[in-house]
Amino acid sequence: MNAETDIAMVEDIEQKKSTFRTRLIQWGLNNFRRFPWRRDRTPYSVLISEILLRRTTASAVKRIYEEFLLKYPNFQALANTNSKSLEKLLANIGFHKRRTKMLIDVARFIIRRYAGEIPSSKEELLRIPNVGDYTANAILTLAHGVPTAMVDSNVLRIMRRVFMRHVGRKASYKEIQSIANSLSPDANNQEYNYALLDLGAAVCLYTIPKCGICPINGLCDYYLCKNPHH
Repeated sequence: MNAETDIAMVEDIEQKKSTFRTRLIQWGLNNFRRFPWRRDRTPYSVLISEILLRRTTASAVKRIYEEFLLKYPNFQALANTNSKSLEKLLANIGFHKRRTKMLIDVARFIIRRYAGEIPSSKEELLRIPNVGDYTANAILTLAHGVPTAMVDSNVLRIMRRVFMRHVGRKASYKEIQSIANSLSPDANNQEYNYALLDLGAAVCLYTIPKCGICPINGLCDYYLCKNPHH
């Protein structure tokens, strides 16, 4: 993007910010998905849930999540487990061998490096094996209460559509993260992030988005390009 495009995009984002946040959070309050990992959040439970949710469905994870926490309530229990026992539980959500190794590696690293306590800085979180930008941001906002933008594939899609005229449908993750950071509010940050994730999962779908019922369709370049008279 050139300098003029950058300026135009920033101005457009600034104009949309307040309405975008307000509509999104209001929609979320009536439409949040209910999952056990969204209750009683701790740094441990947030990290575990994010690893469990990778490359599988939320409904699959929901079936084993509470049993997992009963068997492995902390990193020490996870680090000392018999891998076959953990694999058996994880077989219900797929990629069980790989996921087992991932979880045990994470647990042992955190015990060794951080005495079993998950750090609260982005830099330290990214040192943990198998923790990338999204998981680190999820831990920061959902567990530590640090306002942060969470950008997964759903949020990436929403941002590309809402700001399509400026960044296009193939905007890079870095560009979208920058926009998401600008939009992310300090107040109600957790609710805002959950609303974005749920909007992408239920309304702003990959194949056929449900634009007609989207709470932010009046702000969305994708929708307005298809419906120019709105």
